[in-house]
Amino acid sequence: MKSKIAVIGSGVSGVTSAILLQNFGFDVTIYSKSLFYRDNNDPNFASLFPSASIIPHSVYHSNLNKIFSNSNSLFSKLDRLSFPGLTVHEHFELYGYKTEIPDYAELIPEFESISDTSWTPKHPKIETKHGIQFNCFFADWKIYFPYLIKLFNRLGGKIIKQNIDLNSLHRLSEEIIINCSGVGSHKLKEEPSNPLVLKGHLVNILDTPLLTSPKGNTVSYNFTPGSDIYSDSSNNPLDVYCYPRTNDWILGGSRFKGSLDKNGKWASEDELSKDVPPEIEQLNSEIIEHTFGVDCSELKQRSYLYSYRYLRNKVDGLRLEKDQSYNQLIVHNYGHGGAGVTLSWGCAFEVLNLVTDAINKTTFTLDEVSEKLNL
Repeated sequence: MKSKIAVIGSGVSGVTSAILLQNFGFDVTIYSKSLFYRDNNDPNFASLFPSASIIPHSVYHSNLNKIFSNSNSLFSKLDRLSFPGLTVHEHFELYGYKTEIPDYAELIPEFESISDTSWTPKHPKIETKHGIQFNCFFADWKIYFPYLIKLFNRLGGKIIKQNIDLNSLHRLSEEIIINCSGVGSHKLKEEPSNPLVLKGHLVNILDTPLLTSPKGNTVSYNFTPGSDIYSDSSNNPLDVYCYPRTNDWILGGSRFKGSLDKNGKWASEDELSKDVPPEIEQLNSEIIEHTFGVDCSELKQRSYLYSYRYLRNKVDGLRLEKDQSYNQLIVHNYGHGGAGVTLSWGCAFEVLNLVTDAINKTTFTLDEVSEKLNL
């Protein structure tokens, strides 16, 4: 008889974990407070608004590099299978000041440091003093996420609209619980007070042209000009980015620090967090016009969005572990911050092994999981 598993949360982490578990023979049901991929625009559900770059921004875990490396390997497998919505961009991480190369760069094949002679997206007035470039996977969200849902249903999974918290866990018939409920995870796991939650703003511009490099590749970038030009109220430098998708762009970004109040609502003392920072449109427009010759002021169809990214803390924020404190096996998979899509397959791989190890002391290799992804 198949073991029954309840996945709490229908964001990218929950759905990806559910797909992998269902694919390995478990009977999986996803429970979600709202079927937000279809009928909700609550900013607590960050999976509504991802820019969906496969880069580990704004996430913390002692084993982050391994999880990211595994996730990137599985994305590579899906790319070879022409998985719907998965694309590759010529991506640039650029800075207006000298800084260290991020640790994750070493895990990306063929990344290159920017030199004086390199072609990069450029701001007309702010010199790029440091950066890297690499081929980066991107999930075109309007295609990729609906296909994940379709795939889960095709594998026999079920999705139920139902709010689950600590008081209702015992009423579930499933033997195993996977907690992927993001900002709402504190309702399934008692957490310390004042968790770190970031608020991020996005601008979605429709009917956009392709942005391509001299090599003919689709281009995306993150540019951090420096705290003297764009920062939060504590003078922490913020970046802007442009992530092209099919017929639209996502412009970002912001990472304003806040926490949850006693009612579970996001709160921050940073006055700048209230509105979309003007730098997002201004700096991106200047880079795009200078580099690609596109006048963004002529692109009138745009919308302004924000969402919350649950980091928990900056030490070991991603919670990826077994928990049997409620007389049920619960596997926690939350605290992804701004890297839910990035780590989705790597975390799903860890969830699978946490479950099978608890049941019968069996674990799977990345190669075995890759073989199962011949869907």
